[in-house]
Amino acid sequence: MKTVIKISFKNLKQNYLEVQQFLQKESGEKNIYSKSKVANDLSLWGDDNYDMLEDFITKYNLDFSDFKYDKHFESEGELTISIWSILSVLLLPLFITKGILSYLLNFLSNKYSYKIDKFNFFLKEYKSDKIDLTMGDLITSKIKGKFSLREDIRFVLN
Repeated sequence: MKTVIKISFKNLKQNYLEVQQFLQKESGEKNIYSKSKVANDLSLWGDDNYDMLEDFITKYNLDFSDFKYDKHFESEGELTISIWSILSVLLLPLFITKGILSYLLNFLSNKYSYKIDKFNFFLKEYKSDKIDLTMGDLITSKIKGKFSLREDIRFVLN
């Protein structure tokens, strides 16, 4: 069951803009929306998202004692020493060849260039099992004063 929070539109908008400006400053991204993901969309990985969260918690004096970092983000070590990193290094010559072929064929036919660009050497894209935090989660946490996921809260305008 969702927790209901009554809030004025003005207060909700103010919180939205504050968190948006905070994330723009931290990430360097300009187009940030409530569904923007901290790691995947804003490219805040490892120590970057850890430092951002620490600054966010301190700035707004929030209680994040229930927050489990491992559930939402990968640590710096998990990011650098993964099988995908090792495979990328081993397949580097193939990726370089693919780039050169794509560039050369682009002059002859966009159709074949596009097919080469999409070819991924049968590697699956890396999919994390982590629940990436969104700007909406941070707004919700700021309003509630403690860590909360947006999906667990229902805002009612008063």
